[in-house]
Amino acid sequence: MVKLVSVAASGLVAIGLGLSGCAALDQSKPSAQSDTASETKELQIRPILQTTTGLSGKAFSYPEGEAELRLLRVEFPVGGSVPLHTHPAPLIAYVSQGQIRHTRGDQVNTFGPGQAFVESDQGGPHTVENIGEEPAVVFVAVASKQGLPTTNLVSSAP
Repeated sequence: MVKLVSVAASGLVAIGLGLSGCAALDQSKPSAQSDTASETKELQIRPILQTTTGLSGKAFSYPEGEAELRLLRVEFPVGGSVPLHTHPAPLIAYVSQGQIRHTRGDQVNTFGPGQAFVESDQGGPHTVENIGEEPAVVFVAVASKQGLPTTNLVSSAP
């Protein structure tokens, strides 16, 4: 089940970042106050996604080995796609521009700007394609291990 990060968890992240003294961590303030926050230079933290499962509904796990974090900017041209593939390590994808479609068998999800999802090897093979009329930009954060590829293409041959 996908849920938003709780205010308490956001505070813990902020404390971990050394931001515990920032007044903007009071997330009970309406987002309409963002102009005021800009004027007073208060930091705004807006949770996007927290989950223990990927799009398939299955729990993910981290690969064993020397840990490595990756942040990728993936730009899909109009009509561009990634053919059938899997991911050996869990990742979070955040769409910053355009519209993409994620397809795994009969499960089809579409995502637009500001939306995010989690994908992992337990989910199985899937495709991703730009279905919009402009390039789509997706930021992908991967919790992997050194030497492990981010994506493994799946042969469509029998």
